[in-house]
Amino acid sequence: MMKLLKISIFILALLLAQFSAAKEEIGVASAVNKNTTDLTLEEERKLVQAGYKIIQNHTLETDAIGRAALLLIDGTSFSIGPNSSVTLDKFIYNPETAEGSLEVSSRGLLRLVGGKVTKKRPALIRTNSATVGIRGGITIVQTQGLSTSAAFVYGDELTMTPNQNSSAATSLIENGFVVTVEDPTDEVSEPQQLSETFLAELQKGLEAR
Repeated sequence: MMKLLKISIFILALLLAQFSAAKEEIGVASAVNKNTTDLTLEEERKLVQAGYKIIQNHTLETDAIGRAALLLIDGTSFSIGPNSSVTLDKFIYNPETAEGSLEVSSRGLLRLVGGKVTKKRPALIRTNSATVGIRGGITIVQTQGLSTSAAFVYGDELTMTPNQNSSAATSLIENGFVVTVEDPTDEVSEPQQLSETFLAELQKGLEAR
């Protein structure tokens, strides 16, 4: 009986630790323009303002005029465009070794500027059609319907893998190119030069009006 009680207490402690980690603050909203909300696990919408504490597993969502900038504790930053969302699925960071991992889910327009975690291990951005990996740099990912485009603005390496066609994975090590997946089963397009016009268009969608 005593042994069973000890086991039960141990399991309870593990569950509490996991719950605590899930609620741990991992960053802050550094700037917010207009309507940005936090759709929590309890499906309760909360208005996000500058200084809002970012919690793992929460989804931040913007409306047609909403934009937001997020800063994680390792220095990674996100910019979210209008009619977009980002879910911070997984964030692990050891400040002593600067190691960890970052995984997010994205819809709409998202710019990621990698911090310490992404220098050793690529951040993963999942969309409804592909997974984009970015190591040590900057990418802008845009989804439109089933299509996902990833601009390799700067960094060590960008990868794109269609969700239902992993054999078509593509890797870029030269900055200044864009790759696209039209749907989850499709091939990755040939890299296209990232023009100043297209980059300016993406940047404009991220800027507060």
